Amino acid sequence: MTSQNQAISPPETTAPIQPRRTIWTRLLGSGVRRSERALIFLALGPGLLFYLSFRYYPIIQTLILSLTDAQLLKPDFSFVGLENFRLLLTDPAFLKILWNTTYYALATTIATVILALILAFIMEPILYGGSLLRLIYFLPTVTSAIAIATIWLWLYQPRFGFFNQTLSLFGIKPVPWLNSVEWAMPSLIIMAVWGGVGFSALIFFAGLKGIPREFSEAAIIDGASPLQAIWFIKLPLLSRPITFVMVTGIIGSFQVFQQVFLMTKGGPLDATQVLALHIYQYAFHRLQIGQAAAMSFILFLVVGLLTILQVQLQKRDWEL
Repeated sequence: MTSQNQAISPPETTAPIQPRRTIWTRLLGSGVRRSERALIFLALGPGLLFYLSFRYYPIIQTLILSLTDAQLLKPDFSFVGLENFRLLLTDPAFLKILWNTTYYALATTIATVILALILAFIMEPILYGGSLLRLIYFLPTVTSAIAIATIWLWLYQPRFGFFNQTLSLFGIKPVPWLNSVEWAMPSLIIMAVWGGVGFSALIFFAGLKGIPREFSEAAIIDGASPLQAIWFIKLPLLSRPITFVMVTGIIGSFQVFQQVFLMTKGGPLDATQVLALHIYQYAFHRLQIGQAAAMSFILFLVVGLLTILQVQLQKRDWEL
């Protein structure tokens, strides 16, 4: 009787031994799935290797060279640690170049955004001829940099250029656009704004087309003026395109090279010397590869931080 009242315990079972999972097992899986994944990795391998070789190897190699005193025509070089970075960050000439680059990037981007917004608001209500107008605005974006530089060199020509000839009609003295320390950088900024405002205006125009017209119409019915509808309704809804254009514009302006090289080559008296051009001159004129690599890595860090900022701002906008 007592034996029947006793609880019957289940038979003891031992857990099956799980096969040891290595990193390759986790990536490839097992069985048929493993063969399928292996085929995928085999197909992606050459392209992935090509991408990594040309994307990350130059970054690593630049960092290594920035820690040496390498020269272009000198086969032997020695490790100097952070000496190149210390020399650069304590050099007044390099700090001036950083300021020139920052000034160029901020002035170009801010002016481009303001003018592009104005153009976008002008284009929005146009029903006929709008496509042709947008094409004209977009042409500078797809035009060769050499062609643009040639045109603007003629416009800025001291004696017979279009701008000075126009000023002379009003009795204003000629302006030494590219030959003056005071005017050289503003001249480059004007050219850069002209080249980038059309593309930015198209981005803002597309953003405006995505805003329901009922929003501004309701505001006007409630007593708001057209300018108030733009300021309080449309501009806040354009925050994402404005953020995108601002950050990408600053990133692109920090890497400016062609325009400065073709127009002024950094002159006069380094008034238009920017970081990318300075890197080129240090590497191929002075043959100082180590210091040029250090400058390149500083530029890489600046652009990388701006890219992270752009991603975070866009993520915040999407969360809102």
